[in-house]
Amino acid sequence: MAYGTYDETHQRILESGMKMFLEKGFERTNLRDLCAEAGVTTGSFYRHFESKEDIFSFFVQPAVDEIRKIFAEAEPVCREAVETGEIRRLWMIMDADRLLDYIYRHFDALKLLLKCSDGTKYSDFLNDVVCMETDISLRSLNLARKHGYLSAELPSEPEMHMICHAYVSSVFEAVLHDLSRDVMENYIHTIVKFFTAGAYGVLGL
Repeated sequence: MAYGTYDETHQRILESGMKMFLEKGFERTNLRDLCAEAGVTTGSFYRHFESKEDIFSFFVQPAVDEIRKIFAEAEPVCREAVETGEIRRLWMIMDADRLLDYIYRHFDALKLLLKCSDGTKYSDFLNDVVCMETDISLRSLNLARKHGYLSAELPSEPEMHMICHAYVSSVFEAVLHDLSRDVMENYIHTIVKFFTAGAYGVLGL
């Protein structure tokens, strides 16, 4: 077994956990193997984390918290855009650069969430993000219709869910395919333009 300070041991556990979760996924990662990879006993592990679930949460919870914060901050901005009649602003609020910043600050965590989270409370992360996008989109569009800014028939909730799923999934392709930020910067603007043009067409804007 390796020895060192508390901080050194903690770092080895983190490195081992990230490596094994990425290679095997949460379900197939054995805690004893994780400890062996880190050069620590299971007893030593439990002085740092309560469980395998605990260390997985350590890696991914900040990314989950931030995406929730992004949507929470976007809602009043969307409401203001609608109430002032600036409907087209709705497709500029969640701008491409902010999405890229989020993705590449949390790249490994998102990889865990999207590919390695079966068996954890995070296994529905993609669907959770899609639901947040769907909810804020429908609330904003219904408000715009109430104010008389939209006359076209709005997509139903299942339709909007499918549209949002296509959009969110396309953005997260950066993570699933290990695309560099330079490459994704070229792609993201095309993706946003594509879905924005589609939204304008459906809504008659």
